[in-house]
Amino acid sequence: MGVKVKERPEGSGIWWIFIDHSGKRKAKKIGKNKRVAMEAAKKIEAKLTLGEMNLNESPRPPTLKEYIDGWRDGAGEKKIGWYEKVAVLSLKHSTYCSYRLIIDLHLIPAFGSKPINEITPGMTSDLICQKIKDGLRSSTARNIKNCLSAIMRHAVNPDRLITSNPALNVPIPKPEDERPLKEPDPFTWEERAKIESTFKKACPKHHALVVCDFRTGLRIGELIGLQWPDMDFSQKLILVQRNITRGKITTPKSRSSRRYVRMTSYLVEILKRHKIYMAERTLKQGWKSMPDWLFVNDDGTPLNYGNFIHREWNPVMNRSGLRRRTPHDMRHTYATLRLSKGDSLAEVSKEMGHSTPEITYRTYYKWLPKESTSNIDELDTQPSATQAQPAIKRELKENV
Repeated sequence: MGVKVKERPEGSGIWWIFIDHSGKRKAKKIGKNKRVAMEAAKKIEAKLTLGEMNLNESPRPPTLKEYIDGWRDGAGEKKIGWYEKVAVLSLKHSTYCSYRLIIDLHLIPAFGSKPINEITPGMTSDLICQKIKDGLRSSTARNIKNCLSAIMRHAVNPDRLITSNPALNVPIPKPEDERPLKEPDPFTWEERAKIESTFKKACPKHHALVVCDFRTGLRIGELIGLQWPDMDFSQKLILVQRNITRGKITTPKSRSSRRYVRMTSYLVEILKRHKIYMAERTLKQGWKSMPDWLFVNDDGTPLNYGNFIHREWNPVMNRSGLRRRTPHDMRHTYATLRLSKGDSLAEVSKEMGHSTPEITYRTYYKWLPKESTSNIDELDTQPSATQAQPAIKRELKENV
């Protein structure tokens, strides 16, 4: 019975206070100062004698800001925050950077000073609704909820600081009049030919990049992340296995984004020529060896997307006389041109790296009707039973 100070483990120089009072036992780590441990033990013993200390009390849970950025527990031990312990170590660079903005702009102002066990689903729902009323898009509100949910999920398990996730299953309202932030603006067949020829004349070092994106639909980070070992010219395949965003080399966007994409015969020829050009450029630039990267800066490192936009893409777009687009519209062009010529939705979706064909359909469905190939005039004439029977049988078979 009582309060004791002990070194644990022996010889470590780390001092603990062990409390044994009224059938309750507690241990508290003090640190390497024995004198501080002895003084703390005397204070605890005095409080126990006077009945001013309840050993059944649970330690105070951290506030949301503390849980995110770090805090000290009841024993004075420093705890690493969720952002450093989880986000930076396990999330993609672009994701944890986005989460940091959400945390600083939305979550800490709303809940930063609240203990995490006091944040409720109702409070989360109120925050989301208020953000939409303030003019944020529903997609942005969903990102705020997802960020909070990721933080609280870890507080539930493995940290066991709260019993349930207050952001789980909170619905995201979507205003009826909300429009997409930016709809796809693909090039037509003729415009694609125009921009490619303009790049060939005005910016030949990036002609291969433009041809490659128009014929593979890669995300720009995937395109910049391509290396020569990813090219299989004999099988006409590209292995998409890395992504470069904000100067960081990461894996592709999702599990389905790591994939093989087919090359056209024309693209194979263009990339073979580009490889010869890169060998010549290596000698001219005085590089020690030819870069593994397909598309590079003047120092042989992966192409900087921001510089490409301002120094090459925008001037070439102006010179072409076409309506201004972004490089991402080359990916949109790949999808719409393939779908318009009747290629399988599932096939296009897979090669674009979408997780489901539904995503591809939702994004590009408006380009399908005007390219329909069925004869709509057949609706004017009732088909004979003989004509209708095969179609009905096929439909029944597909639905079984």
